[in-house]
Parts: sequence; C-alpha cells; structure tokens
Amino acid sequence: MSIISLKEVSKLYHTKEVETIALENVNLSIEQGEFVSIMGPSGCGKSTLLNIIGLLDKASSGSLELLGRDMTRIADSEAAHFRNANLGFVFQSFHLIPSLNVAANVELPLIYRKGVSASERRRKVEEVLERLGMSHRIRHLPTQLSGGQCQRVAIARAIVGGPQIVLADEPTGNLDSKMGAEVMALLHRLNKEDGTTVVMVTHNEEQAMQTDRIIRCFDGPIVS
Repeated sequence: MSIISLKEVSKLYHTKEVETIALENVNLSIEQGEFVSIMGPSGCGKSTLLNIIGLLDKASSGSLELLGRDMTRIADSEAAHFRNANLGFVFQSFHLIPSLNVAANVELPLIYRKGVSASERRRKVEEVLERLGMSHRIRHLPTQLSGGQCQRVAIARAIVGGPQIVLADEPTGNLDSKMGAEVMALLHRLNKEDGTTVVMVTHNEEQAMQTDRIIRCFDGPIVS
C-alpha cells in the first residue's frame, strides 16, 4: 500500500527577475514500511521534496496523498494537526530548544496533542528515552550533550507520538562516522521493529545503500 504518493508535482520559486524550478513533474510512490533514501547534488530539490511530503511547503502544481488522504489543498491548520499526529521530523542541525532539558524537548509534540495528560506525556517521554539509551541524560540541556546524543534526543522527539512516517533531512550530516552509524542503526531499528516508513535525504552513498531504495534527484527530475 502506498503511504506517500506524488503525481506530476512541480515546485517553482519566483523573484522579480528569476524563476527557479526546484522540482519538475515528480511522480513518486513510497510503500508503507519502506526505508527510502533521496540522493543528489546540492540544489537539486531533495529538501524541497521532503518539505512538500512533510507539509512544510506546498507544491506549485500536481497532487500529494499521504496515508490515502489528498493533501493537495489542505488548510494550514489541518496540515499542522496532521503533521503532529502522523509525521516525525529529524534535521541535520537537531533543532533542539537550548533552554529546555532533554525531557522537555522530547515532550513538545505531545503538548500540542489534545487529550494527552501530563502523566501520559511523562510516561511516553521516559519510555522513548529509555529505548534510545538516553534516560540517564533526561535532565541535561542540549549544550551538555554531544552531537550524537543531541541527534538521539531529536529522534526521540520525532517518534514519541508514534508517527507512521519519519522524514530525516541529512540526519548524520553533523556527526562523525561512529556517531553517524549509531544514528543510522536507530533509524533502521525504528523501521524494522515498528514498521515506520522512513524517508531520508542524504549525501552518504554508503548509508543510502543500506536502505530499501534510492531515489535520485537531478536538478528537478526524479529517478527512482
């Protein structure tokens, strides 16, 4: 079953003098439980594609379906609700809030979810941090963590709400090879044990080869 489907998706950026084509007539289908890598040179549209799938940006034309639902003209408020319930995001630069400790950073997606009590939020946070080997750092601030630990916290935040899809944009880009391998192992574990669909943008060919499928971008066109 296709959990992500794009048909004839294009994305154009306009300035007064220039029109830039970021994506052109993209047709793409990703199945439930797949671990897919998106590769290509800088500026080819990889992150744009991920942002459109993640409802962080809108296509200029074409259609998008997620979990069988047409997202092409979804309102911003509905998109935010859908993201919170179904999508998890992992970024290269972690995007942790420096003033919040590990537990508070991981808890953030649950705060915006209706019907989740404070005790339930605390239980979910403790469970996911235990699973990712970060329970001993639960009261630490991001500045007190290594890069690899920060990315573990970011992954915990991405999965604490039980998303069906995780979107990872260069998740190992700021890490050394050892820490990068550990983060990849966590993503593979999430994919295999939970059946979570993972879509990852990467420049690392070796890591991409470990995934189910590689989608290559070449200045707009997509080859899968």
